[in-house]
Formats: sequence, C-alpha cells, structure tokens
Amino acid sequence: MNWNISISYPWGFVVFCLVVGVVYAGVLYYKSKNSDRFAEYKWVQIVLPVLRFSLASLLAFLLLGPVLRYAGFETQKPIIAILVDDSKSIVQNDSAAEQIPASLRVLQTELGQKYEVNTISYSDVARFAPLDKLSYTGSESNLNQALRYVNEQYVNQNLGGVVLLGDGIYNAGSNPSFIADNYKVPIYTVGIGDTMVYADLSVNNVSHNSLAYLGNAFPFRIELKANKLQGNQVNMQVLLNGNMLTQKSISISKESYYQEIDVVAKAGKIGQNKVEIRLTTFDNENNKANNAYTFYVDVIDGKKKVGIWAASPHPDLGMLRTTINTNENYEAIISLGSYEVSNEFDLVVLHNWFTSQAELVLYEKLRSSGVPVLLIAGDGFNGRIFSAGSQDIKYIARGRGTNAALPLVNGNFEYFDLASDVTSSIKKWPPLRASFGKYTGYQSSDVLFYQQIGAVPTQEPLALLSSGGKVRFGLLAGSGLWQWRLAEFEQNESHENVNDLISKMVQYLAVKEDKKLLNVYPSAKQYGVGERVTVLGELYNQSLEALGGQEINVSLKDAAGKVYKHTMTATGSQYRLVLQNLAAGAYQYTANATVGGVKLKDNGYFTVLGQQKELVNLTADFKLLRGLSKTTGGKFVPFSEMAKLGKDLIENKALKSVITEENKLEDLIKMKWLFWLLFGLLGLEWFVRKWAGGY
Repeated sequence: MNWNISISYPWGFVVFCLVVGVVYAGVLYYKSKNSDRFAEYKWVQIVLPVLRFSLASLLAFLLLGPVLRYAGFETQKPIIAILVDDSKSIVQNDSAAEQIPASLRVLQTELGQKYEVNTISYSDVARFAPLDKLSYTGSESNLNQALRYVNEQYVNQNLGGVVLLGDGIYNAGSNPSFIADNYKVPIYTVGIGDTMVYADLSVNNVSHNSLAYLGNAFPFRIELKANKLQGNQVNMQVLLNGNMLTQKSISISKESYYQEIDVVAKAGKIGQNKVEIRLTTFDNENNKANNAYTFYVDVIDGKKKVGIWAASPHPDLGMLRTTINTNENYEAIISLGSYEVSNEFDLVVLHNWFTSQAELVLYEKLRSSGVPVLLIAGDGFNGRIFSAGSQDIKYIARGRGTNAALPLVNGNFEYFDLASDVTSSIKKWPPLRASFGKYTGYQSSDVLFYQQIGAVPTQEPLALLSSGGKVRFGLLAGSGLWQWRLAEFEQNESHENVNDLISKMVQYLAVKEDKKLLNVYPSAKQYGVGERVTVLGELYNQSLEALGGQEINVSLKDAAGKVYKHTMTATGSQYRLVLQNLAAGAYQYTANATVGGVKLKDNGYFTVLGQQKELVNLTADFKLLRGLSKTTGGKFVPFSEMAKLGKDLIENKALKSVITEENKLEDLIKMKWLFWLLFGLLGLEWFVRKWAGGY
C-alpha cells in the first residue's frame, strides 16, 4: 500500500512551520538564563531546543490541515448468495425440509473455504437471514422479487453465482423466468418437494374488486381446478355474509380440469362484506386446505371527490388524476380556469396557485367551506399572497430563483408509514423545481420530505401535511411530479410506489374534521397477511386542542369474537398502535379515553386479507428451476445431491477473485498516535529540564 501526505496550502508553508519552530526554540533557549544551569550538560543544551523545535513545528504543520492519502489494492473473493425458500409450501411437501438448515451449514462451510457466502431467505419479501432464523411460515412465494433483490444488493460487487433452494412454486409477483433472461450470474437451483400430482380439488383463484358501492352489483370470477377426480360431482356453495348466495353442481369431466365461474352479488350492507366459497372435499385428496376460499369486499356509500384546479395545462395534472383514480375510493376531476367552490369536494389540489389575489379569495372560500387543500407551488407561486392566507404555514422569499430539490424522507414523519421499497424508490426520483425561500409554522413531524439540493440535505420541507386548525392542509413545495411517475416505471416497471405515496397523501388530507374529540382510524381499510396494521388516534379537549400523553385503550375483536386489549402509545399529540401477525379475517375495534372526566368512545374496522396461497398448490415445479439454471448457465440438482453441487462450485475455475484499487483519505490530526507523540515530546522536554536543574 502506498501513502502520501497532502495539504490544502502551497508546500512553501512547510518552510514557514520550520521557521516557527526554530524561532520558538531559539527565543526559549538561546542565551536564556537557563543556559548557565545546563552548561555542564552539553547534550542537554542540544536536546531541549530540538524537542521544542519539533513540538512547535509539528503543531504549526497540523494547522495546515494535512491529509493522509492511502492507495492500495484489495482482493475481493467471489460471493455466493444462497437464496432459500422460507414459505409454508416447503414443509408441506417434503420431510427433507427438516434437514435444510443442517445441509446448508455443510454447504456454507465447504464454500466458505474459497468464497464469501451469504444467506438470503424469501417468501413475500427477501431479506438477509442466518440459517437458524428460517421458520417456513411465509404466506406466499415471490421468486421474481427475491432474484431482483439479490441483483440490487450486489451491484458493483464480485457476485459469482446464486444457489436457489426451493420448490419452484411462485404465487406472487411475475414469472421469474423473465428476470432470468437478463441475469448476469449463473443460478444454481436445488429442488426440494414433491413433484407428483395427487387427486385435488381447489379454488385456484378468485378475481374480484375490493370495493363496491351501496346498492350496486359486484361481480367476481371463481377459478376452479381439479386433478385426478374425473367422473366426480362437485357441489360449490357461495355465501355472502353467512347467507347462501348461490349453489351449483359441477361435473368433473377431465383428469386435469379447469373452469371459470362468474357470480354476481349485490352490495346491500355498508362496511365489510364477507364472501365464502366452499367446495366438496373428497377422501382421496392430499390437500384439503384449498377447497375453501374467503375474501372481503368493502361497501361504501359513494366515491370521494377530488378537484384538481389549475390556470393552465401542465403534465402534473394528468399524472395526479391518473394516480388518484387508481384508488377506487376516489374520483379526480381537472378544472382549468373555471372553478366552483363546493363542500361536495373532499379535497382540492391547487396547482401553481397563489399567482393572484383572486386565487387567494378562492382558496379562502375552500377553507371556510371545510374543504382540505393540497397546494403544489409552481413557477408562478407568490409567497406574499400565500402568506396572507389563513393557514398556519407561512413563506419567506429569499430570492426569485428556484432550486432543483430532491426528496429526502423524514424519518420522524408520523401520519402514515412508507414501505421500505417505496422509500428506496424515492431516493432515485428526480428533483422538483422549488422556490428559493423558507417556510414557517409547521412541526418537524409534519414534514414528509425535506429538500436535498444536490448532495446537501437541508431542513426546508419539500412535502408536508398539517392537521393544524379545522381543515387539513398539504404542501408540495415544487412542481414536476410527472417525472416521478416516469422514473418509477423506469426503475421497477410499474407505478405502484408513486401511486402508493400519492394515495396515502390524498387519503390523509381528504379526512374532513368532524369535531370528534376521540378519533381512532386505521391507516388503510385492508391489509395483507404478515403486513403491519397501523391504527392512528387523535384526542382533543373541549376547545378542540390536541392532547398528548393521555391513555387511549383499544379493544380489538376478531371474526371469532375473541377480544384483545391494547393501549395506544403517544408521540406528541399523535397516537399510534402497531399490530403484527394478525390472521386473515375481519376485525372490529372500540377505542376509549377519558378527558376532563368525560368518557369518549370511537370505533371502526379493518380487514386482513390473505388466502393461504401456499396451500393452494403443493406440487413442486422442478421444470421452472431447471429453466432458470439453463437460461443463466447454472445447474439443477435435487436436494439429495446438494453436496455434489458444493463440490462442483469449489472446482469451478470461472469464479475468480477480483483485485480492486482502494483509495482512502484521512485527516492527519484525527490520528491518536499524534496526540501521544506531542504529549511525549512535551513530557520528555519537561523531564530533561527538571533533571538538569531547570524550571
């Protein structure tokens, strides 16, 4: 390794440091009154000035801010990523599943002699996990996401190959064969499970909407599948809220049978409507768990209306309308230049607003009508007009220019959670054009995104949501949202993450204040199995002032009638309850609190969706695993021959270490040994002076 020292000043300043040392040592020891004391020790007269010269010169040199630069080379061994299926279907299929951790430890040890080995488990999501953390309880298998995760984790690293251990069954995400076409490293697959097809009758899937409107019909399509049951008669029952909706007799005419059955139900009850599908079970079926299917439809009274107002066309407007309308609960309508203030709106988005006094008047009419507002500050935004509004948030202009502001997620934001994949995507989105100025009148917990200018994070908000006052208010301090949608599709080939962000902002703002002193509500109406359920709470006194530090007790009742007691935790005036590992089903809750001797109560509901996907199909798909290996240049082996795969990988000469250049910079003044050197010089000088009779 090579190293050198550099300074931010011309090297001529080093001579000046030496001169400082000479002058300091000379003033202290040349012809001083101590010189006579040291006359009998000639070496003392030399050593003391040298020590003082060294100390003073070194201290002066450190003031120049020297930096130590290392340059060398690092050898990086090839990385083998072992990807392990951690879903329920593994333990359903093969008794060898109990041997997986032991067999993988042997493989890990063997490969570790030559490679760096990492273990990643996957089911609904992929994550780094030690072997003793495998639980085989995952509710679904998203193999495509797992392979994508490996690619993302080892960017610019020496990834030599992937060892995929699983049954080849995927029931979430897209076909993993698509991502394998562009995989840059070989995938070595280890097949575990039973490939034999047994007699089985199942509800393979149900296509349905999660939302319906009161009085309307909602259709759904049942996919029925049967194997090795030819000649049998099946009775299918469909129940709505426990009442028989329809019943049908079906004849299985083939060994491999498939049929789609359309059913129409009427939404006659507001709230959660439970739909159950039940099929006949046969004694010779190996898997009877897939003969029933349950799902829920949320019936509401009508859509929430969102107005998007702007004086002129802009790409942001279409993006917002498309994104908001992906949520079946909402209907977004664009208005250009012609506006009608009405409390029928649940939210109005004002794009490039506050360019004139007339727009301020319209804005105040919205607030007086109790309509929440989301402001998107555009190029014509006038901070003086905005600050004249009745909202708590004010603006102080610092110039006429704009900044290219990147979104920087605020970890202290409290009003809703962003999934980790959404947060990761946000970091890669392009900047918005934000006015150069300062916003005031908000709390740090209101800020969803801060502005990052280039590589410099700031404390100026780019997006904030405020519930202060009687009407909720949202602010996006820049325009150019349409670029986020394009960037998201380029990264992930979907708009899911940007849709999720905008939908959560709209859902939060569109909640009109109903002056309830206790308001407890879930962050979403439906969740998936394994997903965290977040329940939020707000508590007010009689003056509608938000209260923090109080106690809100929640009684949660599941579909079986069992009640669980919880207490919400407070962060400032925001209360939160996080529930994990809830089983699929409909849940109702009742919240209670006491303020000033008055007992308050609120209630609500949410649904945890999640058919046992892992139990629908238990037939291992080794053909898929072989295809992944063949496409990427890897190799397939059954679980019983996994040791052979380890030997082949050890002998694989194509997997080689990579030598990379390594450069490091470190401030010299931060090195601890320098402190001890300076301390030693000073201490040695003091000791010699005392020994020779000086003071």
